[in-house]
Amino acid sequence: MRTARGTGVGRPMRGSAAGIVIFDFDGVLLRGDAFGLFLRRNAFSGARLPLAVVLLVLLAPIATIPTFRPWAARWVSRIGLLGRNAEELRAELERFGAGLGAEPGRIIGPGLGMIRTHLAAGDRVIVVTACEHTLARAALDAIGLAGVELVASRIRGPRLIVHNHGVTKMAQLAAQGVTPPWRVAYSDSLSDLPVLSAAEQPVLVNANARQVARARRILGARLTAVTWMGGHIPREESESVGGLSG
Repeated sequence: MRTARGTGVGRPMRGSAAGIVIFDFDGVLLRGDAFGLFLRRNAFSGARLPLAVVLLVLLAPIATIPTFRPWAARWVSRIGLLGRNAEELRAELERFGAGLGAEPGRIIGPGLGMIRTHLAAGDRVIVVTACEHTLARAALDAIGLAGVELVASRIRGPRLIVHNHGVTKMAQLAAQGVTPPWRVAYSDSLSDLPVLSAAEQPVLVNANARQVARARRILGARLTAVTWMGGHIPREESESVGGLSG
């Protein structure tokens, strides 16, 4: 198993041709689940907090089953956003995303540095995430990545239209005319194994030993595991209402 710390792993080699590089968002560029944080801090705050607790109790057993996780995320999202005007919701998501981008310790420095390295090398960088599009776009813009392409989940009012998770990421990329193989892919989640498998160099970020072992059985010697240190998320976020992360 190859492991590394810092930003060296995945650095474009001198003389290598520029190519497509895929980055996950939550856990690779931003600590925590961005949309889950939005639900916790905005949608399920105040009078809606008891509803959030009930949802967590009811959906927690279902969310542990990978097959039903997207279904659970869809319902948490829809109930949390119910009753919100579409334009007001968009503005809320934009403000929240920009705020996350400026929040101390929220951005994963090595991940941001690696994106900049790939951009400087002339690579086509695409952030592919299960996070909601408006929120993720605002956060990327806030950290100086306004020119980076984004493929993300989509909502229409309170309804989740596209949950860009797992194999759906491959379909969404294909819809944008982006087909494998890509040169490098970075993710912290095994739900992204389809994306990682399509990369010449798959990079697993901040994974535990069990996750690395499972990924290595599928990806073999191509796999690189990195630990990108610096900053931490508050403990209470581990209890956050489930979002769209992945």
